Amino acid sequence: MSNTLSKSEQLRQDSWSRSINALGTSYIFQEKARLNKTLIRVITVLSISVPLLIGATYGTYGQSTIGIVVLAVTAPITIAQVVLSGISLVYKWDEQLAYSLESLTDNRMLSEQYEDIAKCPPLELREHETKYNLIKARDDFRTAQDEKIVFTSKENCKGMRYALWIKQKACATCNIVPIDMLPTKCQTCGKF
Repeated sequence: MSNTLSKSEQLRQDSWSRSINALGTSYIFQEKARLNKTLIRVITVLSISVPLLIGATYGTYGQSTIGIVVLAVTAPITIAQVVLSGISLVYKWDEQLAYSLESLTDNRMLSEQYEDIAKCPPLELREHETKYNLIKARDDFRTAQDEKIVFTSKENCKGMRYALWIKQKACATCNIVPIDMLPTKCQTCGKF
């Protein structure tokens, strides 16, 4: 009987750990998505506004001094827009955005599912193991996909801090429950 309880408790603890990891990963992809959205918006704004500005200026002032000055000022902006568009294509910012949004959603759901069975595990061990293994199989697949994206140590720390803060759990290294997203000296949840 005590063996059953210890196995169930082990599944609960592992579920909490995996919930925190999935939530941290979700946060990292949320930040990556936010950056990619911003970059794509900048390119979109530039690609619309610069040609309109040039066209409106030329249409209004023609080849007058004002028109030539405005065109001279907008030329570097046009070059920047073309360079950013090229970088966007090479680094596939649109694909990165789509992947980040997909991963953050999947990881958020996995975190919630793990938390559910950690908080309210099924009474019967076999059912508990079955539910845990189903979630873990989806988590393992998602993790295998996500490992293709390299996280920096700062991103890992920030993701861990976020997850510990939201779940109100103590860090395994510093034993502190974060109360904010400010960096600390902890190697696990603070160095970002």
